[in-house]
Amino acid sequence: MSIDKHEITQTMPARSGLNREGARQGALIVLGDGASIDSLRTPRLVPMAELTMEIGRRAPATPGPTTLTLPDSTVSGQHARIQRAGDRSELFVIHDLGSTNGTFVNGRRIHGPTPLDDGCVLFFGSQVLVFRIYTPAELAAVSEDAAAPLTPVATLSPALALTTSKLRRLARSESEILLLGETGVGKEVFAGAVHALSGRTGKLVAVNCAAIPRELVESELYGYEKGAHSTAQARKTGLVEAANGGTLFLDEIGEMPIELQSKLLRFLQDRRFSPLGSTRVVEADVRIIAATSRVTLDRGVHLQEAMLGRLGAQPIVLPPLRERIEDLGGLCAYFLRDMTDGRTFEPDAFKALMLHDWPLNVRELLKVMTQAEVLSRSTPTIGFEHLPSAIAARIHYEGQDEFEDTTVDPQPRPAAADETPTGGVVREPFAPAPTTRVRRPAPTREELMTALAVSNGSVAQVARLLNRQYAVVWRNIQRYGIDAGSYRKNGSI
Repeated sequence: MSIDKHEITQTMPARSGLNREGARQGALIVLGDGASIDSLRTPRLVPMAELTMEIGRRAPATPGPTTLTLPDSTVSGQHARIQRAGDRSELFVIHDLGSTNGTFVNGRRIHGPTPLDDGCVLFFGSQVLVFRIYTPAELAAVSEDAAAPLTPVATLSPALALTTSKLRRLARSESEILLLGETGVGKEVFAGAVHALSGRTGKLVAVNCAAIPRELVESELYGYEKGAHSTAQARKTGLVEAANGGTLFLDEIGEMPIELQSKLLRFLQDRRFSPLGSTRVVEADVRIIAATSRVTLDRGVHLQEAMLGRLGAQPIVLPPLRERIEDLGGLCAYFLRDMTDGRTFEPDAFKALMLHDWPLNVRELLKVMTQAEVLSRSTPTIGFEHLPSAIAARIHYEGQDEFEDTTVDPQPRPAAADETPTGGVVREPFAPAPTTRVRRPAPTREELMTALAVSNGSVAQVARLLNRQYAVVWRNIQRYGIDAGSYRKNGSI
């Protein structure tokens, strides 16, 4: 990941006030299109240094505002423009400049000036970008994590960058930490990262509090002596003692019964405990990191107030994946790091991943990528057919079902070589390209089955043969109940 400055064409002097301390600044995060998994590992953050940013395949011939260059044949020479309402305003508007393949905001094609919300997903041809608004402190935190990532994948998210900065500073302290986050956000990963930075010589011991039966919590935490109960045939070391000199990670502590939290609280107060069946007192040098997916602690009693007081001054919230969608490309590349055969994403398939809500967060993405890697073996790309139907259904372009715009090819096509990709007609800067909508009948079941047989089950190749959009072809394959995998030869998946 990089904060890109050198690729911005500075053609105007910086306006005073735009970067004053505390001023919020717009920025674009360039993720790519998935055609190169390696490129997803290095997304670019491009701050808006001016009130206006031009976006296109090449810089304009005459001097103008700041320009973001996207060297992609599916991006028009002058594709779109983003404007800020004023020096201190947080209102940003995007205009399509008559591009060949259109400008899409959150999956919908725009036909006029369109406001940009923080976190919008933008599609320019095959390119995928995210629009963000940063404070100087957030930009500094992103730069810090880029230089030394806290977790395996550096973050570009303003919220998560501030969180990682805080955790990095707390890591070497002795204070307890309480992590709050939805299921699957990676709380154990962050706990492990904090332990790795802590300098503690012991190991990280993780325990899922929700998985320990109520009657076994005390013996699991503190161990027991031989003969402490009917099944105690030998002395057992508890998890607390096993973590001596290291870190004890208590996951889902909000699921631990309130009365049992009192027994844990006693240990937090003086770091002493007695194994079951013993009168000896054991001291343990253990740092506690706790976590809970009960992200609204005010709804019902989940943690004793005394426990909350012991677990840090304030809970640290880990944002869900849908609120840091700019990190998805890097996470995909990380999960597919062992894939060495050159496979890539179909552009629309990667866009569908960006539009999914990810209710189960990073854990869900890991499972989806693991399955997609297996299903796409022996094919050159990861496409819709390799993704869960709930994700594939998220991609929607205007006119895909029965109508298609004559100005947009079935696949994102290379933009025209000149500066007026709509046929040489010079248009007003803010005027969208005219679209003529024509009815195209959906491909028939027989056409799809024949094309699948010829294409060895490759949906991407079927789309090219039928001269239709990939998403249209895949949706009709699903509608007809056709098993594309059955057309692959030699039993390949």
